[in-house]
Amino acid sequence: MAASDQGSQREQAYQRLRRLLVLEQVTEGERLRETEWAERLGVNRAALREAFARLEAEGFIRKGPKTGYFVPDLSTEDILEIIEVRVMLEGGAIERVVRLGHNTLRELRPMKEACDQLERLVREEYVLGVAEADRRFHEALIDAASNKRLTMLYQRAPLPIIHPVIISGEQWKARVQQTLEEHRGILTAIQAAEVARAQQLLRTHLDERAFIPLYAG
Repeated sequence: MAASDQGSQREQAYQRLRRLLVLEQVTEGERLRETEWAERLGVNRAALREAFARLEAEGFIRKGPKTGYFVPDLSTEDILEIIEVRVMLEGGAIERVVRLGHNTLRELRPMKEACDQLERLVREEYVLGVAEADRRFHEALIDAASNKRLTMLYQRAPLPIIHPVIISGEQWKARVQQTLEEHRGILTAIQAAEVARAQQLLRTHLDERAFIPLYAG
């Protein structure tokens, strides 16, 4: 296989698996079996091993005591640390967006579009799509700050969406509807240049989502 093909497969494996880990679509504690994941991601095992090593270095997965890689179980302390980092990064982004005058409809359009997409996906009960739209809202907030290093840090940090308890049916719809309303509230506060209010809504949003069920199985 040509070096360019191998590099392409490695990047494909890395990007796709990382996204699943960020969206918590891989069970905590699960062992990542090479044969299964190489087939699932459509790459060769050598490329997958390189992707595994990169994800381990970034803190998304851990090497087992003997062989293989595992998805780490998040303790309460882990969850609180992730929330704290996200509040720092996203809260800082809110302050910068307003300070730079980027809190206009044009600059914040991607955040609004993420809200609209989330609303559509809830109606369709498309679980993974809902998780994607949820993450896209927060990524759009970071992007609106127009700081390349902040964007790089946010993209590379192991900051998964956290939803440790699984619910389904009407409970799930109600919880995601609440998430949508919280997103829209944050967006409205940013547009109004209410930095402190937007930051408080963000913290409450992240705190509640960490300990209240969100996604159906």
